[in-house]
Amino acid sequence: MPGIADAALILALGAAGAAVGAGTSRLVPVFVRHDPASVDDSPPPPPACPHCGAAVAFLAWLPAVRVRGFARSGRCPSCARTVPASVAAAAATALLFAACGAASGAPGAADNPLWLAALLFFAAVGVPLAVIDIRVHRLPDAVVGPSYLVAVPLVAGAAVLERAAAPGVPGAPALAGAGLLAAAGPLGGMAGLAALYWLLWLVYPAGMGWGDVKIAGLVGLHLGWGGAATVVAGTLAAFVAASVLGLVLIALRRATRRTRIPFGPFMLGGALAALLAGDPVIAAVLAA
Repeated sequence: MPGIADAALILALGAAGAAVGAGTSRLVPVFVRHDPASVDDSPPPPPACPHCGAAVAFLAWLPAVRVRGFARSGRCPSCARTVPASVAAAAATALLFAACGAASGAPGAADNPLWLAALLFFAAVGVPLAVIDIRVHRLPDAVVGPSYLVAVPLVAGAAVLERAAAPGVPGAPALAGAGLLAAAGPLGGMAGLAALYWLLWLVYPAGMGWGDVKIAGLVGLHLGWGGAATVVAGTLAAFVAASVLGLVLIALRRATRRTRIPFGPFMLGGALAALLAGDPVIAAVLAA
């Protein structure tokens, strides 16, 4: 039963998540599907206004549109028409923000605010990435690349802060070598999962999209916070959930064995489930 402080945190983050989700959902319509022929290696088209087709520039250091106020108003600087927000995406982000608050709790948020910030950021970018992948089968560089620039220092800093706050030798410096090595877990998860997905793509490129390889490091970074068991559980959860959905769609004759199902949402969802639900999800997946 959450206390008053926990309930207040959950409600505040849920409200913040609704606002954030409304803004990030405006990123979805600016990306279109790109299915080049096997002999065509042209890059996907840049993000553009869905109304007039004018290019929409993104920041290089943050997964956000460079136009000031775009997340709030969605106003295209070229045609002045509004890029719509999604109520469903806003609701999903609000639920995930509230779940992050419930998983951390008020004491945990106070002890390590960097980890809560990392979770919230992962949820904030995870929702639009999942929707974009479902909608147009892409995980765009404009969102994925800058996400690493934000997530790596947040998660690595949270790991160091967690280690520095742990009971240790009285008078030892907070950022001693052992504390700095705490960042090796998340960074190792990032490198390990990126390598795994790269190998899967190399062996069978028809079954694994390059976009999945691009976000594997981001997923592994966050899963690495919980240790090797969390990395394994979050990864297996993605494959199991995708397999179950594929079998259901085949049984309903909505798909065939050759139908490509976007895998990014399963990667992101499996990671968030392992991180937010914790031990029950990890135990269930590893026991399956």
